[in-house]
Amino acid sequence: MANDHHTAPPSLALCVTTKDFEAAAKTVLPKEAWVYASSSAASGLSLQSNLDDWSRINFRPRIMRSVRLPNPTRYILGQPGSQPFFVSAMGVLGEAHPGAEPLLVRGATRKGLHIVVSTASTKSLEEIMKAHLDEQCQLGNQSPSKLAFQLYVPVDRNLARSLIRRVKAAGYHSLWITVDTSTLGKRTAARYLQAQEAVDQGGQQTVPEAAAGNAFGPALGGRPVPGSLDPGLNWEELAWITDEWDGPIVLKGIQTVEDVKLAVQHGVQGVLLSNHGGRQIHSAPSALMTLLETRTYYPEAFDKLEIFVDGGLRDGADVLKALCLGATAVGVGRPYFYAMAAYGIEGVEKCTDVLAEEVEITMKMLGVSSFDQLRPEMVNASRLLNEMWRPDIWWNKSKL
Repeated sequence: MANDHHTAPPSLALCVTTKDFEAAAKTVLPKEAWVYASSSAASGLSLQSNLDDWSRINFRPRIMRSVRLPNPTRYILGQPGSQPFFVSAMGVLGEAHPGAEPLLVRGATRKGLHIVVSTASTKSLEEIMKAHLDEQCQLGNQSPSKLAFQLYVPVDRNLARSLIRRVKAAGYHSLWITVDTSTLGKRTAARYLQAQEAVDQGGQQTVPEAAAGNAFGPALGGRPVPGSLDPGLNWEELAWITDEWDGPIVLKGIQTVEDVKLAVQHGVQGVLLSNHGGRQIHSAPSALMTLLETRTYYPEAFDKLEIFVDGGLRDGADVLKALCLGATAVGVGRPYFYAMAAYGIEGVEKCTDVLAEEVEITMKMLGVSSFDQLRPEMVNASRLLNEMWRPDIWWNKSKL
């Protein structure tokens, strides 16, 4: 999308926190792209709880421990990564920057990060993989980065199978199936924008079509593309997906401990606790709240699969909070969208550097040199625990 007001962002050197990228992006993005990236469901409660809940957990740092050589390496689904965070799946990155997904992938690969590529990407999954492999080649294949693919399951199962086969043939490492989109959430800011467009055009609401070159994108501008999201998707369907895909499978968008337990029973390799960046159900739990719920009512889950969290993370210090509570790694989305929008590949690298430095500073001050030293007692989550759902109030615990 062309920039319609050509404002130059501040100097990249002035981006000291990830929030600085958001402010910079707002100066350069056209209104439609800004609304797409920043909007959330209904009045924004789900997004706000994502942002707020990180600050409601405090550290309990240990002192006088040698932290001379902190090691930020974290294995994700058997693959080493340079950091305990990864780039979350984000759709239509061409709205942020003409380099789109290939550029984001190149920047993240340079930094050794794992990346989850969206079904709703602007470029083809093969082109995105080629950018990753080209960058790896330039780096002498020294980057530990792997690409994962986020799958929206379309109504047409033959279409779904053909997409999974393409993902497999292209060499993606893992499949992250989005399970929280039986329909699209009511994205209020996008609705206002669409309504204004319709008024300006004499009341004509256009039916959305898939993004150019991508028949699988479920939405453009917050409007669902017919057939792209299947409200009939259910647990039994994991069987045919597993037949098609022999690598690791992660279920993306789990929001209750009961569904974590079902994921374990169905033999997947991971779950991503997420409320879709606050863009789906109104008044959703934050991923941190679902992580605490899982830790409290089904602690065995942490030995049976990998648990990722995603949503609202803006500070590398908070990554350590999630890891103390048992998370394998944390997904970061919007900060990368904004960094790329304002500064291109340099923004992607700088955003990673900001988060990585915050992770290292926090490791040292928390008193750990490796992540296996993290313990739940290194955080105080009392404020969140106080508001956590309790089955014994009106619900029989034996149902878990």
